[in-house]
Amino acid sequence: MAQDGMYFVSKKDLLQWINSTLDLNITKIEQTSTGAVACQLLDALHPGVVNISKVDFNAKTEYDSVNNYKVLQAAFLKVGVDKPVDVNKLVKGRPLDNMEFMQWFKSYWDSRLGSQHLNYDAVGRRNLAKSGAMKGAGSRPAAGAAATRRAPSESQVSTPVGRQADARRPGVPKENLHAQSTGSTAGGKSAALRPRSNGHDSSVVQELTEQLSELQVTAATHLEEREFYFSKLRDIEVLCQMEEIKGQPLVPFIERVLYASDAPDAQLAMEEARAHFAK
Repeated sequence: MAQDGMYFVSKKDLLQWINSTLDLNITKIEQTSTGAVACQLLDALHPGVVNISKVDFNAKTEYDSVNNYKVLQAAFLKVGVDKPVDVNKLVKGRPLDNMEFMQWFKSYWDSRLGSQHLNYDAVGRRNLAKSGAMKGAGSRPAAGAAATRRAPSESQVSTPVGRQADARRPGVPKENLHAQSTGSTAGGKSAALRPRSNGHDSSVVQELTEQLSELQVTAATHLEEREFYFSKLRDIEVLCQMEEIKGQPLVPFIERVLYASDAPDAQLAMEEARAHFAK
């Protein structure tokens, strides 16, 4: 297992390693802050250990990212990696924190794999993830997917539309054609922009505004509760990592409950703890 000592790798080299290993196209180290990249790196190194179906490569919120790190920490426990992960810092997306974590990951990778070639279907594995493959910035564009502009045909280049219309309608002066075209266009626009009168609009808007306000208050309350309970769980995690405590037989069971990726995993850890201490 890699040590926590200094292991410097430049940002350029880290990005090149991540992109070549996982067939990605990330350009900033903070794009790893969701934890999904770390999960897949561990999945490549230890096949079958990471529950890739619970990893969200398109995580939008800190809550989604925290769930990714729970999957990662559960996998760390399975392979015996004793690496404290400061999730609170990483999910903030600060470049320095995420660069340090990726530098550690590169050192762990090298200590396990060395110069061996890894045969890994990165794209295929991402397709099995919670929200599918990574979308938007960071994803590898498909071959030939870049939009190409078709060259205009000779007729399009040589003959303007107005002249084509003139040619199709002999005997009508150009001035009349222009007036007819302008008049019909203006009429169409005014019809399209004419608002529909509805006596119920104001009451509907007011009702929707009130509903939105209620939902915003509810969301803010839930966010505060989530942060409160998350901080408590983080305190328990820190306690479990203290030198005076981490050797206690109960600690591994507590960590399994903390890092369980779903309710059945946590329940299984609880049952095994009861069975262990009932002996």
